[in-house]
Amino acid sequence: MKCSLVKFPWKRLQNEARAICDSKHFSLLANGRNGPDGKPARNRRPAVHWSADYRAAGMVMPALRVQFEYPQDRAQRTAYVLGAALVASGVFHVFVWLLDGGSLAGAVSWRKPILFGLSAGVTVLSMAWVKGQLRCRSIDAFLLTGFAVALVVEVGLITLQQWRGTASHYNRSTPFDANVLLVLEVLVIFATCVIAWFTWRSFCALRGAADLVVAIRGGLVLLLLSCLIGMVIVAIGNRQQLLGLPVEQFGERGVLKFPHGIPMHAIQALPLLAWGLSRMGCDETLRRQVVGRVLVAIGLLTLFSLIQTFSGRARFEFWWPSWLVLLGALLALVAPSWGALRWVASRWTKAKPVRGW
Repeated sequence: MKCSLVKFPWKRLQNEARAICDSKHFSLLANGRNGPDGKPARNRRPAVHWSADYRAAGMVMPALRVQFEYPQDRAQRTAYVLGAALVASGVFHVFVWLLDGGSLAGAVSWRKPILFGLSAGVTVLSMAWVKGQLRCRSIDAFLLTGFAVALVVEVGLITLQQWRGTASHYNRSTPFDANVLLVLEVLVIFATCVIAWFTWRSFCALRGAADLVVAIRGGLVLLLLSCLIGMVIVAIGNRQQLLGLPVEQFGERGVLKFPHGIPMHAIQALPLLAWGLSRMGCDETLRRQVVGRVLVAIGLLTLFSLIQTFSGRARFEFWWPSWLVLLGALLALVAPSWGALRWVASRWTKAKPVRGW
């Protein structure tokens, strides 16, 4: 299966490229002679600043790069539609909860279709966007479509169980419930494998600004870590169920869901942070440093949650190892905050923007 290009104008591009190569100033640049401003053409910036012909080349080549290297194929469009549908399902169940009332805690509550719909929806949207940043491979489209369908089925089964008034997880009370749980576990394993594939691909076939590359790679690694932690806590919960212990608790007060949720949405937060800094006009060095430090902070917060949970302590029942990790996360956040404040101050005083710290 080949990547489908969106109405790629091969003939028009060929004609424009031929006209540019035949232009006077393009020949001057190629021969190393002086440009229109009388300065040597060799060892200069591209002649995009010299003539309208070469400016046309500056318009053609980005179009070629966007459409050839990063085409928006059918798999991406399908994933965007399914992701939006999942988000809409989560929002819909918010209104259902407001009308029906009841607690959001417990194994049977409207919290599950709400959170799973919103979380799975934005994850599918993010994976579709990430796929568009990678060089095209046919298997990517297949895996992305399978990933989106798997999460739609998973959220659909969880929502179905809620409407039936039964628990969706750790529920083997009837053959139907046991089969639903088995399907959910298989879908989670498949989705984790797809995330692992795209994580590996991001280290091989990802192009873009340095800050965006750090954001995508770090976000995917943390998302994969979240999925692996989720599989571990499911295994622990199954063991707890066999022993007659609470399935969502480890030790005396450890909350098994705590470390699963913290790194899950870094794949949305980090690229949004990079985009926001870019919109503010920060230079690439500052953006990369800020995104990198925030990535480290999220990793340390994940470590904090693991320490709290597997030591049998509640979320905010602090002890000295957790204090040390929290201090490290705070220090990791202080540096980019200070750099951003310096940049804002330089813009406010109309000084040259800082480049790092």
